[in-house]
Amino acid sequence: MTDAPLSAKFTTSAAKRPKKKRLPPLSFRATEEERALLKEWAGSLPVGAYIRATLFGDQASPRRRKVRRPSVDQEALSKALALLGQSRLSSNLNQIAKAANMGALPVSQGLLDELNAACVDVRRMREALIEALNLKVRD
Repeated sequence: MTDAPLSAKFTTSAAKRPKKKRLPPLSFRATEEERALLKEWAGSLPVGAYIRATLFGDQASPRRRKVRRPSVDQEALSKALALLGQSRLSSNLNQIAKAANMGALPVSQGLLDELNAACVDVRRMREALIEALNLKVRD
């Protein structure tokens, strides 16, 4: 008896594995208003998962992975945080404040205080957005 090459063994063993047959999707038609209501009621869950949980409750079969769709608020917060990071606003304000502190930029004490307050405000906005999104800050 001769041994088959290793590549033939892999092909043979892969061919013997039964493929899991997926059930066809169950679908129904809904108006735009009904779809909007379903999305609202589903919250952060995918609409299909919400419908399954509502119809079957505890008897719903578990899924392999749970996908959490971010809510509209989280998407808006993420976009705001990204724009804040891309704007370089905090860096520019900090450079202006440094120039004012060094005397390279003639400013009054009131303007200097406003610049420093603006830097603090930008930092607070960033921290609030990071907290709202439950992100971890890398140092």
